[in-house]
Amino acid sequence: MIERPVRTLAVFPYYADNPWQETVHQGLVDRGDRVVGLADVSDVGSVRAQLGGFLPDSLHLGWSTPVTQTVPDVVESMRRVRVFLETVRELRRLGVRVVWTVHNVLSHELHHVVPEIALHQGLADEVDVVHVMNPRTAEVVRPLYSLPPASTRVLPHPSYPGVDVGGVADESPSSGRTPVRLLLVGEIRPYKGIVPFAQLVHAARSEGVDVTLEIRGRVGGGLAVSDLVSELSDLDGVSFVPGRVAEADLAPVLSGADALVVPYAAGLNSGVAVLAASAGRPLLVGPALRGSWSLEPTWQLPLWPARAGDETADHHGHEVSPRSGVAALRGAVARVGDEGPALRRAAREAARLTAPETLAHEYAELFLPTV
Repeated sequence: MIERPVRTLAVFPYYADNPWQETVHQGLVDRGDRVVGLADVSDVGSVRAQLGGFLPDSLHLGWSTPVTQTVPDVVESMRRVRVFLETVRELRRLGVRVVWTVHNVLSHELHHVVPEIALHQGLADEVDVVHVMNPRTAEVVRPLYSLPPASTRVLPHPSYPGVDVGGVADESPSSGRTPVRLLLVGEIRPYKGIVPFAQLVHAARSEGVDVTLEIRGRVGGGLAVSDLVSELSDLDGVSFVPGRVAEADLAPVLSGADALVVPYAAGLNSGVAVLAASAGRPLLVGPALRGSWSLEPTWQLPLWPARAGDETADHHGHEVSPRSGVAALRGAVARVGDEGPALRRAAREAARLTAPETLAHEYAELFLPTV
């Protein structure tokens, strides 16, 4: 029997502490292929040098920030885009398969808009496969750039292995555990709307909503820990623990929450949403994600309407105005309290449907097809 040769997937950018990358590439590792992170894709020679003189069989491209947003000058940013796209073209001419995952419409904390759009459109035009996790991606990005239907592949964000923290199935916060405990976890960046949401929790508590908010995560995107501490310290019911949540601490942090929150002011995909499902916790969703993905109503609850004039109803059937954040939060908190067990079961079922072992083969074939 002839053994299948080991093949190589190169990854750029590569973040050693990013669980998404580890999860989507695990199927390749399990079948004996190599996954190698690249620090630079500025030219073919650099790629060869990082791989010991060889080229990879496939290249997986992800976030655009390292190409477009890490230089102060827009002219230099555009030059980097041109060089990057030419390297991609040359790699493809040399037989390297290139897959690009669309993580965001554009980079967060965007400084250089024109180069960013040019890179996204250039990759859409050049790569072998455009991978999207949100089925609405092509529609959402269309005002800025277009994705080719023939080469676009929808493959969902896998749930995270080993995160389900359990919980008493028939227990809910309203059956004796109060207040309802919300958790906002992940890197703390401006686009996520964390401070305004914390202020909303403070206002809701002043009107009798029995809710607390814990904020945990590494501070990034130009924010300063000291400024956040100053802004959050006087808010009733809000606690802030800066710093990345270590893997060993993740389960106890999640187990202390009744629901997770993504009050983002912008976004296309959310790893926190998948984390919530993996942990068996409902998710409270802010207006940005409501505008770019379809809510799974069995376990995802709207915090407030996505657009002016768009109204929704709380669980009692009362209309919630777009301007009435406290009323909307009150309704979402009440549902977490009243429907906790059902919401948790639905979250776990969503995670089961996208389990890493279920998607491992599909992701491996996306990056390194066997035929």
